[in-house]
Amino acid sequence: MKIKSTRYIYPPRPQSAIPREAANQYADYGWIAQLKYNDARALVKYLPSPTGNANDVPVELWGRHGEKFRNYTTPEHLITELREVHKKLGLNPNEWSLLDGGLLDFKHEAIRDTIIIWDILVKDGDHLTGTTYQSRYDIIAAITNGDWYYHPPHGKHEPLNLGRRITDNIFMPINWPADTWDEAWDLVTRANAPYIEKGKGPVLEGLVFKDSEGILENAWKEQNNSAWLGRSRVTTGRHAF
Repeated sequence: MKIKSTRYIYPPRPQSAIPREAANQYADYGWIAQLKYNDARALVKYLPSPTGNANDVPVELWGRHGEKFRNYTTPEHLITELREVHKKLGLNPNEWSLLDGGLLDFKHEAIRDTIIIWDILVKDGDHLTGTTYQSRYDIIAAITNGDWYYHPPHGKHEPLNLGRRITDNIFMPINWPADTWDEAWDLVTRANAPYIEKGKGPVLEGLVFKDSEGILENAWKEQNNSAWLGRSRVTTGRHAF
């Protein structure tokens, strides 16, 4: 469905969280899990190039409430990498496109100027309604070269694999099948331990569960597409799970 770049699209979002011990219901559904990063939701908006050249594509970051980022100035090297992602995806520089992801920067000291991308919502002006999450995930996965993206150790623990590398500072999540969820939770615990011990927030907030065959629907309001999404978070001062 063709859509204008002036129409705001809210990112898919689960409605509620459940305790870790209740997550087996998603295993029964055949869903996959992804790490839940301590990020600020970031929609990467590519606007049509004024010159028709992919090197000049305007790049904007938008939040999940329909607002353009104001408290973060995207460094030039990250803009360059986002344009590299645009080229790798083979997007049309004369159309607009929208990626869904998160900015790992001001939410935690452990990672700065880094973007995680887990979905593509608009491709060349076409809102990808009616498509499965797996089909859109595969579009992004096709531009990785198989390299892991490692969390910088900072001397606090061994490097941890957080996903698949796209560029130096942009990566995508991997899908964890149900029989590996204990391993995923162990990764969450190890990543957070050095910071939790000092009373700081988690680097990884838990797991997000997704139905790979879930169909993208219109997203004209903030709560949308929750039927194929779930989450379970680690205990913090803000929430029990």
